[in-house]
Amino acid sequence: MPLLRFADHIPDALHNAIRNAPHVRRWLDHTATRFDLHEVLIRDVGLFGERVGFVFLEADVRHEGKRIPKYAFLRGDAAAALIVLHCEGEPDRTLLTCEPRLPIAYPNFLSLPAGMLDGGEFASTMLRELGEEIGADLPVKADDLIELTRYWPSPGGCDEAVAVFYAELDVSPELIAKLDNRATGNAAEHENIHVRVIKLDDLPHIGMTDAKTLLGYHLYKARKAALA
Repeated sequence: MPLLRFADHIPDALHNAIRNAPHVRRWLDHTATRFDLHEVLIRDVGLFGERVGFVFLEADVRHEGKRIPKYAFLRGDAAAALIVLHCEGEPDRTLLTCEPRLPIAYPNFLSLPAGMLDGGEFASTMLRELGEEIGADLPVKADDLIELTRYWPSPGGCDEAVAVFYAELDVSPELIAKLDNRATGNAAEHENIHVRVIKLDDLPHIGMTDAKTLLGYHLYKARKAALA
């Protein structure tokens, strides 16, 4: 195992929590196995309550005897889901979350429901996030979730992998009306979310969004076309 050091401003009491955070431990194990890793400096850490969240590090690492870029931002993996709502006599609809996104200074960002893994699996994380971001009355079960893809949004700087699922649900007009503009989110994590119900085929036209949202839509449509 490489030497692991911590910046002076990180309290000693946090060192073991950072070492043992699932995403940090995984990154250390994989990097030490696949590269010549000598030393890691944890430069900064962001906590989600008492849980270790974002970690910024600098590594002394080589591949085939040559140094490679040394900075990495560890945030762990995430899951997202395109929920397709079938309602008899109506066009298919889907669910988006609308919430402020500080890193891009965007106050009303629309995207698929999603969340970060906390040591669990992709599918179980997705069910948890749907409960938090959409509501417990959404009738989705683990067996309903079908994985479309798994990808790295920014492998040049960040460790995050995102699993994108879809689920198709038969719902009533009453549930659709209850879901639209519902206020949700995890108050402990300062989430301020509103649910938006839109026609499925309007999704590519919502304006600026993220990769998981566009991938979810286009991969779902491609799968349905291939099965037709």
